[in-house]
Amino acid sequence: MITDTSNDTESIQEQANLWITRLDSGLSRTEKQHLVAWINQDKAHYAALKKLSFLWTDISTKHELSGLFIQKTEKKPHFDYLMKTFLALGLITVALLTANLFSDVNLLWPSQQRDNTKHWVYQKYSSQYGEQKQLTLNDGTIVELNTNSVIEVAYTAEQRKITLIRGEARFDVAKDKNRPFTVISGHNSFTALGTIFNVQRENISSVELLVKEGRVLVAEANVPVAKLLNAISVSDQQLTAPLGLATSQQVTELAVQDDNILTAGEKIAIANDISSAKQSLSAQEVKKELAWQQGMLIFDGEPLTQVLKEVQRYNQVKFTPINNELAKLRVSGYFKTNDINGLLQSLSYNFKINAQELTSNTYTLSRTL
Repeated sequence: MITDTSNDTESIQEQANLWITRLDSGLSRTEKQHLVAWINQDKAHYAALKKLSFLWTDISTKHELSGLFIQKTEKKPHFDYLMKTFLALGLITVALLTANLFSDVNLLWPSQQRDNTKHWVYQKYSSQYGEQKQLTLNDGTIVELNTNSVIEVAYTAEQRKITLIRGEARFDVAKDKNRPFTVISGHNSFTALGTIFNVQRENISSVELLVKEGRVLVAEANVPVAKLLNAISVSDQQLTAPLGLATSQQVTELAVQDDNILTAGEKIAIANDISSAKQSLSAQEVKKELAWQQGMLIFDGEPLTQVLKEVQRYNQVKFTPINNELAKLRVSGYFKTNDINGLLQSLSYNFKINAQELTSNTYTLSRTL
């Protein structure tokens, strides 16, 4: 791990050199988080790394940098023209890539944060059907978007706020005790207490939370930042056990309800503002829930209707309604998220179910006895 030990130019230059060397040999996920955090500490860090990048042309280093920062999906025509020109001349370097990537992620330098604490900086990211996309935010937090998902990112010096508009996402949160990291989904908020967690929004009134590591505070979406900070502080000292979601008033009090804190391996479903009891999942059950991160779907005796619904999340296909006999069939197995043919072949082999394609990407299922 590389840390900032001095503000003098020579020390910063040495650290930048070390980071470039690390980039050349490849960065781990944790190292990527440290690099992004180091860049955000001071403008001089960014300038030093950018200066060195002009001298660096190794293609593997370029790929490492491109993996750290997410470009905007809408490219400006002028940028496209410049890219083609540089490619034609054979002069494109990591410096060009770095400069554009850094500018696109809207990094907030400390001085900007102090002067604009109330000014929200928004970014919006999305994934397509069947796509899993990994993002590294400017604080080092890593986000993995599942199929057909949309998030909005809003960071200030006071708070890190993510709104899950649609779909599902996994958050590997960079620690910052002074800026809570909160995911808003519908009427609910999920605030990380140093953690990795997964949020799925099925529709406007239904959401699921699964905690893989650490703890997550569940509250209403309108709880202010100051009260979240208070709750985070209190949660390290005291836990009580009443039921229900944490309201703005409750979070203000010097107690955090046990049912409002989820720990590693726990899951909760909230529908129409009513939360289910917390579930404790086994390691195998957690693996099943998060299999999408490896591009897989795992079924363990789910009804065929549920299996088809899940498959449609990842593929632009439709299945006509099936009869009660087929609906009750229980399906088990491992399938690639985008492998429709594999699923249909398995249904044919195990249940004698025939699939007929009525129109493009629309299937009807029937059983032959």
